[in-house]
Amino acid sequence: MKTIEELFNEIKKDEKLKEEGIAAIQAGKLGAFMKAHGCDASEKEAIAFVKAKAEKAGIPLFFL
Repeated sequence: MKTIEELFNEIKKDEKLKEEGIAAIQAGKLGAFMKAHGCDASEKEAIAFVKAKAEKAGIPLFFL
C-alpha cells in the first residue's frame, strides 16, 4: 500500500489523477478514491496531510 505522501506525489505529476482527486473531494468520496489508488489511509488522515502541506506553503485551504 502507498502512503499518503506517495499518492500525493503521484497526483502532483498526473493531471488526470489530479482531476479525479478533486472530483472525489467534491463528491465526498475521497476515501474511495484513495483506496482505488492503493492508499489505505483514512479520509481524515489525508485531509490533515494536505492541510499541513498547504499551511507549510502558506496556502489557505478554505474548502477542507
